[in-house]
Amino acid sequence: MAPFGGEADDDEFQIVGRKGRAIPLRARSGLVKKDEAGLAPDIVKVAACTPLDTCGLGTKAAQPWPREERPVLSVAPMMQWTDVHYRKLARLLTRRTLLFTEMIPAAAIVDAFEAKDGSLGQLLAFDAEQRPLAVQIGGSNPALMARAAGLCAKAGFDEVNLNVGCPSSKVTTGGYGACLMKSPQLVREIAVACLAACGGRNGVPVTVKHRLGVDDCDSWEELQDFVRTVASAGVTHFIVHARKALLGVLSCEGNRTIPPLKYDWVWALSRTFPQLTFELNGGVDSLDEVQQLFSKGPLRGVMVGRAAYKTPWILSQADATLFGAENPGHSREEVLDLYLDYASAYFHAQQRAGLVSTPSAALELEQLLAAPLSNLFEDETHLFRVALLREVAARETDDASSRRHDSVPLPTFMLRRAAACAAEAVAAARAEKSQAV
Repeated sequence: MAPFGGEADDDEFQIVGRKGRAIPLRARSGLVKKDEAGLAPDIVKVAACTPLDTCGLGTKAAQPWPREERPVLSVAPMMQWTDVHYRKLARLLTRRTLLFTEMIPAAAIVDAFEAKDGSLGQLLAFDAEQRPLAVQIGGSNPALMARAAGLCAKAGFDEVNLNVGCPSSKVTTGGYGACLMKSPQLVREIAVACLAACGGRNGVPVTVKHRLGVDDCDSWEELQDFVRTVASAGVTHFIVHARKALLGVLSCEGNRTIPPLKYDWVWALSRTFPQLTFELNGGVDSLDEVQQLFSKGPLRGVMVGRAAYKTPWILSQADATLFGAENPGHSREEVLDLYLDYASAYFHAQQRAGLVSTPSAALELEQLLAAPLSNLFEDETHLFRVALLREVAARETDDASSRRHDSVPLPTFMLRRAAACAAEAVAAARAEKSQAV
């Protein structure tokens, strides 16, 4: 399991949903079992937060922010990682950073809406405290993408982002992701339709995340043409993964690491198109690197991916370092306690809703809720994971008859005992509320 930068390895991107369409699973590998038809069950019920009304969505569209106020730091959309639970943890560390959902296929959103069974609210639900929050959608049909974008805008997301960068073979087979860079006119049509559905230039912003190029369409001239063409639709903000993609040649992981980074191309785009704004993504591991990137060239923002889950604690200094605001200032121990309070409440809410009906379902949900904590203790991660695995193994070998799925809460005691294995100095260290910028 290695969810990185909005792109899942092919064996992690599973196909479920109505009409045989693709939908990303909001669970870790191994937690979702297939039914007799070979399709995974509708696990968005597990990942739901506050259900929204199926038709009206029950929320107002987000108030669009002025372009100059868009957060300068964002956490990349990461398949099987940036779910509602990870975002809860992230908000305990930073209030200002723009968070993203996992990529959601437009077909899954429209299918959920047409089903009118509550699944749309479950698919798009989030707590208001997770804002600013962007949703990333994927697809190649302008009409379908527009319907999905409009539903997302109505659900209250602050931004709708179009995926034109994922190199997964399954995504490519669906005709979207990085392969769309070969069809800038189609991306323009999609952007025109989505902007109209989101309220136009004064509505919820529509942005595009893309690569420097794809396969042999990788020249500077072709990149300029792509940006120019899509910008003519009204898109003003581009998030650029500073690598090309090699489809059918490299795996998703290979496409994240093997093509060389070309940060200078992103800075050059900013200079070539001063009327637009650009955000750099790819290979950024620390806030120091973020600051260095801003100092070396004109950028509107920087997006971090792997670093945001491999070392989530770096986000605890983001508000003061990059926004000139006060950090939340929690210690890791306090973050753990606050998150576990949330996890326990969520677990019991799912029980009351009848969505945890077996001991195995309870354990799967517990694992899903525990996953965002796996790297919280940074250099002590190995000790934390080993201790947690021991606790889980011990629990699984308990006499099954001594446990009832309807009375077993999230085992917060296991996580706290595992955390106790981390050095006291690490657990107690807290982010300063403010620092010199």
